Amino acid sequence: MIDEARMQELYDEAIIDCYGEEEEFAGLMACLGDNVTFPLMATLAGTKVEVLGLDEAASNPYRGIRAKIRRDGKEYLASLADLIFDNPDETSAEWLAMYKWIGDRR
Repeated sequence: MIDEARMQELYDEAIIDCYGEEEEFAGLMACLGDNVTFPLMATLAGTKVEVLGLDEAASNPYRGIRAKIRRDGKEYLASLADLIFDNPDETSAEWLAMYKWIGDRR
């Protein structure tokens, strides 16, 4: 488990020089896109899915970050916060945990 100080450090890195909610959200999207290695396997509502990447156009501060997923050969969108990831690499795991940590604080 990643400690709260590390979560805060990652969050601060993502929003450095950001002013306002829109810029902070853009900073989070950029850092997640840069630091999470896709594709990843995950579980969504008990079903295994392949997470292909983030969908910037479908994401916003109110809806949250949306991920492109594949299930049974078809592509869908899902909330990044709703996905439970299967063994991501260490860097990806930290950034994904930070995103969920931010959501839990709101």
